[in-house]
Amino acid sequence: MRNFKKMVSAALVLGMAITSLSSAVSAEESEKLTIAVTGGGEDSMVLNTALCGYLNGLSACRHLYEGLYKLDENGDVVLGQAASVEQSEDGLTWTFTLRDDITWSDGEPVKAADFVFGFDNLAESGGDYCTLVSDVVDSYEATDDKTLVINLKSACGYLPYILAFPSSYPVRQDIKEEFGDSYATDPEKAVYNGPYTLESWSHEAEAVLELRDDYYDADSINVGTINWVLTTEESTALASFESGELVYSDLCPDEETARMEGNGLFYTAGNNNYCIMFNLGENGNDVLKDEKVRQALSLTIDRERIIAIRDLNDELGFTLACSGYTNDEGVDFTEYADPWFDVNDYEGNCEKAKELLAEAGYENGEGFPALTYIVNNDSRKEIAESIVNDWKEILGIDTITVEKVENFFSARSDGDYDIAYYGWYMDYTDLSNMFGSIMNMQTSNAFYSSDEYTAEYTAAISTQDKAEQWEHYKNCEAILAKDLPVSVILHSMSSYLFDDANYDGLVYSCGNYVFTYLSQK
Repeated sequence: MRNFKKMVSAALVLGMAITSLSSAVSAEESEKLTIAVTGGGEDSMVLNTALCGYLNGLSACRHLYEGLYKLDENGDVVLGQAASVEQSEDGLTWTFTLRDDITWSDGEPVKAADFVFGFDNLAESGGDYCTLVSDVVDSYEATDDKTLVINLKSACGYLPYILAFPSSYPVRQDIKEEFGDSYATDPEKAVYNGPYTLESWSHEAEAVLELRDDYYDADSINVGTINWVLTTEESTALASFESGELVYSDLCPDEETARMEGNGLFYTAGNNNYCIMFNLGENGNDVLKDEKVRQALSLTIDRERIIAIRDLNDELGFTLACSGYTNDEGVDFTEYADPWFDVNDYEGNCEKAKELLAEAGYENGEGFPALTYIVNNDSRKEIAESIVNDWKEILGIDTITVEKVENFFSARSDGDYDIAYYGWYMDYTDLSNMFGSIMNMQTSNAFYSSDEYTAEYTAAISTQDKAEQWEHYKNCEAILAKDLPVSVILHSMSSYLFDDANYDGLVYSCGNYVFTYLSQK
């Protein structure tokens, strides 16, 4: 039996939000604002930059730490802890000079060696983004306290996006070694070089971020306190937003989106996909390690109906990559790559699925073992139940149950599931990020590993010839269509709730949310 963490009640979360906001003062009474926000639960609030892999924690890390680059008020990547950068003529060597006015929250100066240790720590972490830097960087060194030299494997125009991403941020070696595995799990177990410090963390309830007086740009920041409410209860978050207690919420029940349009709900280009994922690891059920079974389950998903249920402007998912990436001829990559299935013949796909399931030994679902399909919120539970119904009606499989779990991300990472919701928000606008997400499944989540896929992906990121690169990515799509560690359902738009009637300046980029530039109207 799974040992899940006790869920925080809606009343407790709401009460924490109200208590935190009771000390808020108006802009007229203070130079700094106090705001309350939510982007998910405790399970996704990982503040160790080397291990953080979910949007809630990544967004919090953008406030607590800062890299060589950062996002500005327009969401563009600009220099952060670096004062300047010089590139060699061949684009392979980047030399960064750090600012003179950057410090950690304990007063120690930020040094180039902190970035070197951060890169090393990331590579050794085994986290979702452990290869983020090493995929493109050949070597790096701190030539003195203020100078960091990075040598690339090949010219990489999107390096600033990588270095603006939380996983590549600096880490203080003495602090990390002092706390070991408990590093960054409580306020006193880390130091922070970003605009905010972690004042308190009431686990499974709320984290409080306070603006640092000694941050180099503190005078231009209007938000002094961020009360980060931790909850997965969408209805509670929506009620708190509508009552004015929350300035921002990443949670909104799908069934309420139509009502909230024009009332604080925003859509933006998604660069993300919505999938189901199969556990191919040693803890996974053997039935799912049969490609024919995975193909049968994938082919019978009525994607058009799911898009209609969600009613969120989704696009049908028939490749891993999302639309919006074009070559010099203006051809979108989703048109260039071969689709994983026939998008125009759902009935034919269902007949093929029946044949595959029979070949696997489960004709009409007879003898199919009991499986659990886990999700992390009510909206995804509704979709999962719709998919399970497709499997029952078409394949005769009636032994798969859906379960919403509080410690969803831990359960998925530990392999404590059979089938799970999986979605990937791109971290920067290059196809390498979407295909790189599959590389991170080798040691967690789907536990999928393919030498063939690794070779194609490595070849793609190693060439600067776009036509050659696309051909390798096309081959990656074909391998995934055959192996199916995940089954893509749709490519979604991003949506969030923001109190734009009273505030300006929210930065939202690839699913990450930044409140540093907020101001009150």
